[in-house]
Amino acid sequence: MPSIFPEGSCVAPFVASPRLHNEYSLASLYKRSTSAHLGSDRTMLSCNLFTVTARASSSLIPTTASTRSALFGLRQFSVTASRASHIGSKPIDIPPEVTLSFSYPVRPRTSTSAIPYGYPQLSVKGKLGKLDVDVLPFVTFTFEDATSSRVLGADLEPTPLTSPGNFVAQVPPPVPQDNVSGPGLLKVTVQDATAKRQRGIWGLTRALMANAVQGVTEAFTSSLELVGVGYRASLEDIPPNPNDPTDSQLKRQRLNLRVGYSHPVLINLPDSDTFLSCEVPSPNKILLKGIDKQELGLLGAGIRKWRPPEPYNGKGIYLNNEIIKRKEVKKK
Repeated sequence: MPSIFPEGSCVAPFVASPRLHNEYSLASLYKRSTSAHLGSDRTMLSCNLFTVTARASSSLIPTTASTRSALFGLRQFSVTASRASHIGSKPIDIPPEVTLSFSYPVRPRTSTSAIPYGYPQLSVKGKLGKLDVDVLPFVTFTFEDATSSRVLGADLEPTPLTSPGNFVAQVPPPVPQDNVSGPGLLKVTVQDATAKRQRGIWGLTRALMANAVQGVTEAFTSSLELVGVGYRASLEDIPPNPNDPTDSQLKRQRLNLRVGYSHPVLINLPDSDTFLSCEVPSPNKILLKGIDKQELGLLGAGIRKWRPPEPYNGKGIYLNNEIIKRKEVKKK
């Protein structure tokens, strides 16, 4: 490809094409490219460039779609090429105490159901609990151990969707499962890695599975710190409901926050198998522990929203040792 730029220039050569509109000046294109790539240093090349007319003969070199996308693509302010993420292709290490179960659970039919079958589900069970991750049909899981390698759920048939009335009235029947246990490696793949949606779901599914494996083996911890005069937190039992006799048998707890309001802020802790514990080691510190990273993050954000850190005095509820940008008060 002929180029009018000298060797060593960091500006890509422009190719004349009859498909371009009427008339383009290479000088103007060079000016834009050098302002983006070279900044104020315009001494490398001379701007005395000639003008190329689009009404050229067929002897001019035509540009292909790949050349046009490279020259006039979306990455106009970067000197490097775009690089796709490789999170999805990274295998997940499965410890010996973790069991994976692939199945097609019974799901209700909704008004937006475009397919007769429900989405598959991959359950992760460990010493701390169990988590279910819903996946899309074009995602494939391959489990590899020291002796064999196989695709999970390859021999299972999808379960048809059930009408909402039957789904509520009847107990869902058991569905066949494909179970494997660690140690081993779990690889996540998709049917078409060139499709934009499948590439995004590829990395998302791999991240959700890695979080599930880490949650059932090690659990996640979230910390909150109360900064402010008189700010304190305490853990107390929820008083039973006198109108519900069965409520007295449940021992649930809640957080009592004093964060500058005229009333205490009461936050009920989740009553689920995925939430493990809540501790208050000191009046201004809260420790949350659970196996579901998403649930733990939502709980911490729900506590923080009652008094977000403000930039002038630094008072508020800080989540996971966050650092805020401080501001100075205007002086008269």
